[in-house]
Amino acid sequence: MELVRIPVKELDKVWAIVEKDIKNALAYSSQLTSSDFVLNKTKEGKFQIWVLWDKTKPTSVEKYFGVVVTEIIKRQLGKVCHIYIMTGKQRHKWQHLVKDIEQFAKDEECQMMELIARPGWKKVLNNFGYNMTHVVLEKKIKQEEKK
Repeated sequence: MELVRIPVKELDKVWAIVEKDIKNALAYSSQLTSSDFVLNKTKEGKFQIWVLWDKTKPTSVEKYFGVVVTEIIKRQLGKVCHIYIMTGKQRHKWQHLVKDIEQFAKDEECQMMELIARPGWKKVLNNFGYNMTHVVLEKKIKQEEKK
């Protein structure tokens, strides 16, 4: 199993494979954005798309285990590698590959990793040295229909 960064020039070739997982993750996480937003930001070089891939399997469908979307954020005092999306099947087979994203962040001179994740990720990522420092609380606001 490996984590493969998709070059922007190859993005259209893999988009059909990853788009469904990206759409589902966005819908579940209340990001208030679309998969087109992720695609466009990646093409602009602002996001990076990675696939979780087992090249030993015979077909693309069997090789594909999930997708990760990262973003390098430049803040006043340094850079952060933000994991925007991390989703897939059989997580136990690929969760250790977070180290590859950390190496990418190090290569990009980031000082920190961050992600907003579902509570289950806390237990998983604690094993890799991540600590819960904040909590995200949400409330949907119902907008009145404009007349």
